[in-house]
Amino acid sequence: MRKSEILAELPKLSVAERNEVRRRLVELDAEKADVAALARSEELARGTVQPKTQAEVFGNVRAAIP
Repeated sequence: MRKSEILAELPKLSVAERNEVRRRLVELDAEKADVAALARSEELARGTVQPKTQAEVFGNVRAAIP
């Protein structure tokens, strides 16, 4: 189920259920950002990202994830 589909179902849930769904969506976004950061760090270790872009890669990784 996509995030937009989940959000569309929120009005059908109780307040407690809505809050739990919102909390879990935030956790999933954070997990996705962590996975992307790990992938970027592996690119750096392999040398596929130029050293001059390291600060940019890590500074923008969370902003780049929708």
